[in-house]
Amino acid sequence: MEGTNIPTDIIIYAVVAVCLVVWLSRVLGTRHGAERQRPNPFTTAPVGQGAPANVTALPAIEGKAAGGSVDAGLVQIALADRSFDPVRFTENAKDAFAMVVTAFADADVPTLKDLLSPPVFKAFDAEIERRKAANLKTVTEVHSVNDATIIAAKLVGNTAAVTLRIKADETYVQTDASGKVIAGHPDRIVTMTDVWTFSRDVKSSDPRWFITETRDDVKEDNGMTLPEAGIAV
Repeated sequence: MEGTNIPTDIIIYAVVAVCLVVWLSRVLGTRHGAERQRPNPFTTAPVGQGAPANVTALPAIEGKAAGGSVDAGLVQIALADRSFDPVRFTENAKDAFAMVVTAFADADVPTLKDLLSPPVFKAFDAEIERRKAANLKTVTEVHSVNDATIIAAKLVGNTAAVTLRIKADETYVQTDASGKVIAGHPDRIVTMTDVWTFSRDVKSSDPRWFITETRDDVKEDNGMTLPEAGIAV
């Protein structure tokens, strides 16, 4: 019927539009507010990689650990925990650092609980509650974690502990109830330098490493100050 004829160019445009919608949905996915939180980045070694870690391929290290050099401590940990890989551990530590800094700013308690030891979590949670009581809003963006250097490593009984000096670039701003900036600067990138200790029971079936100590290494202007908490193993 002549009255139902549709111009060919319109049909072509419609087909192209449908194809674009399907392609975008596959590439970008659909966010529906029920996404799972990002898990603790520390996991066991992939299946088939249970051999001792390649302890000769060590990441950047410095200083001395109790009872010997840092690399000797890493070797002890690798022998006790067959899945331990210093290089992969350092990359996971960088991820954990960014996750904790962001979660602390966002008052994301579940994420902090999954990454921090109970004493450290208690200090972070107390500061979050203090901010809430004072009607303070904190916004932090971690642009990059530039460096994580292992400065101590040891095995005490079944507990492995690795301490890193971590440097990261961030933008931080804190405002009061009226929206006035009282700390940080929204347009200034600051380099944070902190020292964190990660610990794990190497005999546990739980593969996670927990942050057992946090402390400032360098005091930054216009940067977010994290609670200093915990005790290194």
